[in-house]
Amino acid sequence: MDTARNDKLIDCSFCSNLEQAGTLVYEDGRCAVFLHPDSAVAGHAMVVWKRHVENVADLDDEERAHFSRIHAAAERALLDVTRTERAILLKLGIQTPHLHLHIYPVSMALDRNAVQRIIDGKVREERHVHFADEVRLGLRRLTAAFPKT
Repeated sequence: MDTARNDKLIDCSFCSNLEQAGTLVYEDGRCAVFLHPDSAVAGHAMVVWKRHVENVADLDDEERAHFSRIHAAAERALLDVTRTERAILLKLGIQTPHLHLHIYPVSMALDRNAVQRIIDGKVREERHVHFADEVRLGLRRLTAAFPKT
């Protein structure tokens, strides 16, 4: 590995301390799902690829399929637990250039301005005490038949 790539890994907050990403609700050998600490909406979560890559295009076909399965399961679990109808997805990688996908479960009644306020972190929604456990249970149920990694 070249020095520039090694520096990137050393500087990557997810590579150096993945647990800092938030409250862990799912983990396998390649992916993890965390509830984001900012709780702009109660279900704000991130699907994080464990190996350091920046883009979905950096994954091979099987890895992309796995990332997609975990994303879909996380999205469904979050929509079910929050009783919302729409998932807003966001992949930036500006602050943390490591593949992770934000999921914001929101009401279909929200307009573009309301959604933008959520994404910009201008609102906060508290999570009830058992929220993470409910998401974990939903993810466990939805991923039970997935190939083991």
